[in-house]
Amino acid sequence: MATLGRRLLSAAGAVGAATATMLYVASPASAAIERYTSSTVNSGDYVSAAGSNDFYTDGDSFAICDNSTDGAGVIGYWRVGSSGTVQSKYNGNGFAQCVTSNQDFAESATIYIRVCLRDNGVVQNGTCSGWKTAYADGVA
Repeated sequence: MATLGRRLLSAAGAVGAATATMLYVASPASAAIERYTSSTVNSGDYVSAAGSNDFYTDGDSFAICDNSTDGAGVIGYWRVGSSGTVQSKYNGNGFAQCVTSNQDFAESATIYIRVCLRDNGVVQNGTCSGWKTAYADGVA
């Protein structure tokens, strides 16, 4: 009888552990997005994805990267909320270089990101991405 009791307790423990694992795996926080990316679009002599603006939810930082040898710089934009003040960071360091901007957003903040190419001081509007929605906590 003692053996049967131990087996039942062991089986109950296994079921409990499996249930706890399923609850953990299914939790929304485990599906958080860690990086949002916005990339330039092709226009004229400029290829698509020549520049990118990556928002990292862990640390609230942006990386504005030049992904092309076209000679143009990259400017990343962001704003908090749909009517927030637009902020920007320029990267004129050349191909395969990124510049970063560290921010501090509330976990509940909705961030909008955009990126364009800037050539000879002029933003190339045709290369600009649309505004992409990102969430500071990584959960939509």
